[in-house]
Amino acid sequence: MRGECELIFTVNASLLDAIVLSVVAENDTYGYKITQEVNNIIGISESTLYPVLRRLQKDNNLEAYDMEYLGRNRRYYRITNKGRILLSLYKEEWEMYKEKIDKVFDKEAKTDKKKKGENQEHKNVNFGEMIDNLKIDEKLEILKNEGMKLGKKLDDFITSKADKVKKSKSTKNNKNTDEEKDE
Repeated sequence: MRGECELIFTVNASLLDAIVLSVVAENDTYGYKITQEVNNIIGISESTLYPVLRRLQKDNNLEAYDMEYLGRNRRYYRITNKGRILLSLYKEEWEMYKEKIDKVFDKEAKTDKKKKGENQEHKNVNFGEMIDNLKIDEKLEILKNEGMKLGKKLDDFITSKADKVKKSKSTKNNKNTDEEKDE
């Protein structure tokens, strides 16, 4: 069973960079603390985070400095101006992406309401109350199952769009071939 912070959706490198930059943008901080904060958001290990920190540092999005803490050196990270610009771009991109996904989810919800009528809306409220009473593992299992259903719908949608594009290209190619024969 997964922990509370683990997500159904995968986190790509850009999203991970954005999260790390956002955490460091708040205050200069050290690696372990960054790991803990990021772990609370997306469930990540130190072994995954440190290469990200090194890459962000290599790309001049972060800079590191050592400072003594309780008789030991501790490496702190601070965001650079280049890192702030990148974080700003990530935030803009995330808002656009989120807006598009929300539209899809909202569209599906509106369609479901039309199909199921007001009686179903009453059931949804009861379902919501039921969900609130479930343990986290049970909630995650439901989310996982719903995610699989959504993934299947998305795969079907993508396949149907790809088929339409192929059919459209095939039709255009056939027309071009017919025109060439006529000449």
